[in-house]
Amino acid sequence: MAIDVVALADFGSTFTKLTLVASGTGRRVASAAVPTTVSTDVMEGYAAALGAALGKTGGACRVVDRIAASSAGGGLRVAAVGLVGDYTAAAARQAALNAGARVDLVLAGRLRNADLAVLRAARPDIVLFSGGTDGGQARQILANADALARAKPGGRVIVACNRDVADDVARRLEEGGATVRVVANVLPDIDRLDIEPARAAIRALFIEHVIVGKGLSGAAEFGETVAMPTPEAVLVATELLSRGPKGRGGLGDLAVLDIGGATTDVHSSVAPRPLPVGVAPKGLPPLPLARTVQGDLGMRWNAPAVLDADRAWLRRETGLADGDLERRCRARREAPGFLAATDEHRAFDRSLAVSCLTHALRRHCGRLSTVYVPNQGTRFVQEGPDLRQVPMLIGTGGMLARDGRGADTVSRALGRRERGALTPAGPAVATDRSYVLAAAGLLAGRDPDAAFRLMTSELGLG
Repeated sequence: MAIDVVALADFGSTFTKLTLVASGTGRRVASAAVPTTVSTDVMEGYAAALGAALGKTGGACRVVDRIAASSAGGGLRVAAVGLVGDYTAAAARQAALNAGARVDLVLAGRLRNADLAVLRAARPDIVLFSGGTDGGQARQILANADALARAKPGGRVIVACNRDVADDVARRLEEGGATVRVVANVLPDIDRLDIEPARAAIRALFIEHVIVGKGLSGAAEFGETVAMPTPEAVLVATELLSRGPKGRGGLGDLAVLDIGGATTDVHSSVAPRPLPVGVAPKGLPPLPLARTVQGDLGMRWNAPAVLDADRAWLRRETGLADGDLERRCRARREAPGFLAATDEHRAFDRSLAVSCLTHALRRHCGRLSTVYVPNQGTRFVQEGPDLRQVPMLIGTGGMLARDGRGADTVSRALGRRERGALTPAGPAVATDRSYVLAAAGLLAGRDPDAAFRLMTSELGLG
């Protein structure tokens, strides 16, 4: 008798991964990965991956549902605009990141001609326009709206600013030719974030316009199947694994490191806690569920940038001279599909991965520092989230999934913890060898219990 399965696919820039999961139980039945056919039609690669996965079952499966995520074609690019860099602009940036977008540009303060020129050159898929708390600043927000309207950037704008002027902002931008959607303010109060409405709007625009508009496929099935950007699927899986179905039975605080050819993403789910006595906060309050994307840290397309960020350590770690390091990194950028086949190349890739993970963690996590306040003496200040006590860290993506020493690579990165950094101090480490996190994030919308069982089983956490 045939088993009913759900086909869960991830259209990546390099590979299309597909997982067959038994309907109702969450048991992984088969998986396959093939090169993503971006140059023709991505559904060609999908058909090949589905055929390969079904072939492993010997014809014993019947596909009853298909769901997919995508980061092919460069994913979703967002420009975040706000009034204050550490507050409204930062809130807009975090909303976009949590929606699975790649934030290519952040503009803060008064929009000047030079800013608008940079914005036009960036050609984002979406502009997320923020500014002011509810009932607060209005004049500069309207001035920025007028400047943006005059620039006629086209495309789509999500307005998530001071609610008192949001409709006026939308009207001015529409007169400038933009397609506008108004949502709740991302920073309604100075100490309170509300990113979910903006996140939902970004996700809807991604599905409605961006994915189809990129011309990745002429098949209607592609638009019907893709439910969310791949990074959001991983964030959904992170939240489900941490909190459990219906908010019960989860693993608690955890972080996920997702390493790829172009970026290294960090996802974290950490319950809010009051700051210790004597420590003052700085900047936005940390979100309990957060994602950061490091667009300069990647194993292939951005290997030269990784070298620039960590040259001294890579030189010491590998024993290679600068010229050899540069040649190896350049070769990986020029051949992003390269798979290490020798011990020498695998060792070098592990070192690159350690660099990516080290810097991605440092940028995602907060920092504790001391500042001198005149007439008050020295004070402790915390900026960003504190992940020191996170008990579980999961590695996924590319190098960490394929390499049998992925957990060791993550541990090496954790060992480079800096003084004052609020990075995980001593977590248990698991690796997602079967690429199930993105698949589970997709399945969570249909059957969270099955998605949770899929993760705990495949990660060895059940």
